[in-house]
Amino acid sequence: MVSEVEVRDEVQVIPISAITVENPRERSEKTFRALVDSIGKVGLKKPITVARIDDEAGVSYRLVCGQGRMEAYVALGETYIPAIVVEANEVERLLRSVIENIARRQQRPLELLQDIAILRDRGYSDHQIADKTGLSLVYVHEIGELIANGEERLLIAVETGQMPLSVALYITRAEEKDVQKALEAAYASGELRGKKLLEARRLVELRQRHGKQRGGARNKQPRARMTS
Repeated sequence: MVSEVEVRDEVQVIPISAITVENPRERSEKTFRALVDSIGKVGLKKPITVARIDDEAGVSYRLVCGQGRMEAYVALGETYIPAIVVEANEVERLLRSVIENIARRQQRPLELLQDIAILRDRGYSDHQIADKTGLSLVYVHEIGELIANGEERLLIAVETGQMPLSVALYITRAEEKDVQKALEAAYASGELRGKKLLEARRLVELRQRHGKQRGGARNKQPRARMTS
């Protein structure tokens, strides 16, 4: 359990070269450059978190939280970084990462979704994920459906508040010719209005032209026709 992870309170300065990133995250170049600029001007506000590994090869570290901060340090030419060192096995490290991303989910939506996907790949059930993260079971199950269908565009829209989860589910379950009907129904019900409706239409067009994933190939697997 995450609550059982032992934390050494002191902040240590450790070599970046000794840190391994087990589950790399994707982030936009714009976000990364802003982070580099911020750290370059005001310094590191929050140390990264790592787990210490002692083996025959010596002491090394596994990153728990703070990939962006660490990479920004590297971009600034630093070779050492302040870090909080914890005792945690692989599962505990992953769960700590998930919980941190949940705490800042509006700022890092894609990371949260990647972590939920990793937990599912590791064999965790939706019940277990909900219990360990504090997310609702319904949310985890429905997000899991979008993840299983490779709906990266819809997932990001849901997590950034551009589209209700219910509308995203309508779209992923519908055939292409029924998607516009789903948007019309969402407008009639009040789920999508004004700017959100325009964003949803733009997202649907991007999904139809370029596929479910940002920059990904078009997924042509047939889907079940959505009924009224």
